[in-house]
Amino acid sequence: MKRFVNGEEVELHEEAVVTRLSDRLIVHTSEGAFSAVAVRQGDAVLISYKGHQYKLEKKQARARHHGAASSGELRAPMPGLIVDVRVKVGDPVERGDTILVLEAMKTQQPFTAAFNGIVKELNIAAGDQVKDGQLLALIEEA
Repeated sequence: MKRFVNGEEVELHEEAVVTRLSDRLIVHTSEGAFSAVAVRQGDAVLISYKGHQYKLEKKQARARHHGAASSGELRAPMPGLIVDVRVKVGDPVERGDTILVLEAMKTQQPFTAAFNGIVKELNIAAGDQVKDGQLLALIEEA
């Protein structure tokens, strides 16, 4: 099954077993079990999994939108509380660096840099309540 993930077309393989709990998903893979959060936003699904955020779209939906997830935008997948901010505007970041941590539905979700870059915008601070879809930070590719 082909889908657009963070703006790139990929072939998805069903290698994981997903169990839905009341407030999150548990993804069972050959590497172990991991917590994930998925929220529908229009035709897309925003997923926070293992410290990364993904925007999953069907090809038809992709044609109507541009991939903000691959643009360096870090957006809240649901309302929550910012519990940690590890960067400031102007800081260089490397792919995989933790930028901030959002707590939602009793689960902490770290947001990481998708690529090497510079923190261009930081619209939150520790202790802030955020809304679904709110822009939290913007990373500009180096």
